[in-house]
Amino acid sequence: MIDVVVEAVETDSLCGFSHCRAPLPAPGPRGGRPFAYCPDRTWPGGKTCKQLAAAQDALTEALGTPADAGITSSTSAFTAAAAELAQPLGDVLAAANALRDTLAAELNTAAARVAEAEETAARERGLRQQAEEAAAAAATEAQRATDHAADVMRDATAEADRYRAERDQAVAEAEAAAAARAEAERAQARAEGVATTERERAEQTVRDERARTEAATKAVAAATEKLASTRTERDAARTALDDLRAVLEEQQRAAADATAELNTAKIRETEVTAELNRARAELQAAKTERNDASIELEATKIELSRARLEVTTANAGLKAELSAANAEVSRLTTEATTTTTAAERDLTRLRTTIAALRDVLLVPDLPAEDLRTRLLAELLTDRTS
Repeated sequence: MIDVVVEAVETDSLCGFSHCRAPLPAPGPRGGRPFAYCPDRTWPGGKTCKQLAAAQDALTEALGTPADAGITSSTSAFTAAAAELAQPLGDVLAAANALRDTLAAELNTAAARVAEAEETAARERGLRQQAEEAAAAAATEAQRATDHAADVMRDATAEADRYRAERDQAVAEAEAAAAARAEAERAQARAEGVATTERERAEQTVRDERARTEAATKAVAAATEKLASTRTERDAARTALDDLRAVLEEQQRAAADATAELNTAKIRETEVTAELNRARAELQAAKTERNDASIELEATKIELSRARLEVTTANAGLKAELSAANAEVSRLTTEATTTTTAAERDLTRLRTTIAALRDVLLVPDLPAEDLRTRLLAELLTDRTS
């Protein structure tokens, strides 16, 4: 078994492995032996600089002479490629992970925007429903106000007609009272005329009877009797006049009552007219409110349509961005998969070659010629398949 370890210490404190040659750290505050190789650096396959230097020295010893330029350059190129492959592979994997995280964040953001758009659309639908309900309530309230105003108008019209009829009846009663008063006045005038005529006639008769007192006692008695009858008629006329005056006063009181009722009817008619005007104002206000509600409903519908258009545009944009992001994710995933597969294939091939070289080096009591032949065969073996 070949067990050769090179522990030469370079004078310039560089790593003893020919493919590393990195500056070495100081021994430490307590001193000690200086480092011959990098204490912490590892190569692909988990090998240290010391292990790779030992393998290189073993290969040189097995060959008997230093490897020719072709083998040395091939080995150097192979090692450099293996060293360079690890870092780009790590960068590719890190970039793929970063891309995956970024695309996941973008997808989450897009999903959040879609959810927000859907929430906005739902809120707009709720606002539209509230607006429609408010419009329906306003229309119902306007219809109710219209019906109430119509009822009030009908009641006011009926009340006005009733008071107008009462007013006409009071006017007719007042006219009848005035006619009765005129008739009473005419009756009083007739009674007074009759009384005056009878008095004059009685006085004339008295004068005639005084003149004939001595000649006609019977005539005097007849005249006296006629005078008594006249007095009775006069008293009856006076009684009738008093009755007519009482009737006239009653008619006057009735006319006053009718006038008062007429004034009351006029006042009530004024109140009914005011109530009718208020009802008309309420009806007009209800119509105005209904028109305002209709205008607001139309504005809400326009705003809802604009919001729907914006949501549709946003959804289309989000879908386009999402499709582009998915396509980019697919492309980058494919590239990352291809790169990762190639890197893993190269790394596997490198590990297989290193393992094969290690197995050859670990074969005990292998002649130098066989060791050289097998090492060259392992290095030149094509492991691409």
